Amino acid sequence: MTAYESILTTREKREMRGHVFQDQDLVGIDLSGADLRGARFERVLLATCNLAGADLRGAEFVLCELRYVVLTGAQLGDNRFRGTTLVETDGLSEEDRVTVESVGGAFQQARASLR
Repeated sequence: MTAYESILTTREKREMRGHVFQDQDLVGIDLSGADLRGARFERVLLATCNLAGADLRGAEFVLCELRYVVLTGAQLGDNRFRGTTLVETDGLSEEDRVTVESVGGAFQQARASLR
């Protein structure tokens, strides 16, 4: 089981609606249950993050990379994933995956070691 870093309080997570994340690396962060409605992620790496139960309705991902992100129970709807790559995400239904691809997202398998 992965340990996620809790850098935000529950209250702070509830107040993230419409937040803009730009040119950031978010690694190992616990954003579970966060209100990210209408948030904009631009050129952001989300790696090994927990977004379980997060409200992502209306969130836009532009030229981002989501790697090993937990999305179990996350609420999607009216999203954009322009130029965004998702690698080994967990918790998306097949319907969610089709929707993500229809709005610009692309799923990739993790690369095997070259050793």
